[in-house]
Amino acid sequence: MEIPTITVVTMASAAAAGSTYVFDMRGANIASLQINSTFSNAGDTDAITLKISNDNVTFVAFATNKTVTLTGGTTDHALFELGVIDYAFLQVSYATPSAHTVTLQGVLYACPTITRDA
Repeated sequence: MEIPTITVVTMASAAAAGSTYVFDMRGANIASLQINSTFSNAGDTDAITLKISNDNVTFVAFATNKTVTLTGGTTDHALFELGVIDYAFLQVSYATPSAHTVTLQGVLYACPTITRDA
């Protein structure tokens, strides 16, 4: 049995402007990504978009776009089921918050690629 990994990172801390964060997905077989957001003010919003790349330079959208708009309270959550990983890098882009600041935490759950000796 292969043991899944759980990687917790801060993608943005009190950010007032949009940016990106890149996860290295090499070695992952299947995965999901949970995003936890904390807004400095209730009612603020932010848009999150996932893109993929094999060279960590040029990022493209998934065949079916993976986006979410975080709205409402001061704390929101989103979960992306990534399924089988056939790319090397996953980029999380977040827009400039509608007002104030946002802190984003990413929780990547990944099952490793299984290799067998002949």
